[in-house]
Amino acid sequence: MPDALYARLQATADRLIKKFGQQGTVTRVAQSGPAYDPVLTPTDYPCQLVVMEYEDRAVDGTLILRTDKLIYIATHGLSITLDRADTINAGGQTFAIENVKQINPAGLVVYYEVQGRA
Repeated sequence: MPDALYARLQATADRLIKKFGQQGTVTRVAQSGPAYDPVLTPTDYPCQLVVMEYEDRAVDGTLILRTDKLIYIATHGLSITLDRADTINAGGQTFAIENVKQINPAGLVVYYEVQGRA
């Protein structure tokens, strides 16, 4: 069982993301049917998130582009584990997930750190 400290860190991350962030959605597309004619069904999962610019020193023009966004996503209320195949919708803009990191000390996901590309 995760330490109580990490549960408090998760609660703090959720509270700050809710306070300074916005409502968004994570969209996951499920594929069903035959491989030659698949049926793609998108499902939206609501979440709280914060969209920010990368610091200038982090932008290298190769891995992180000037137009990429740093997105923090709260775990509270999110019923899925993020995957690179998902997309994030925030403020009328859709971001592809270039990279996703679980901030996960001791087995408890505190929040997700996502590199989003419009």
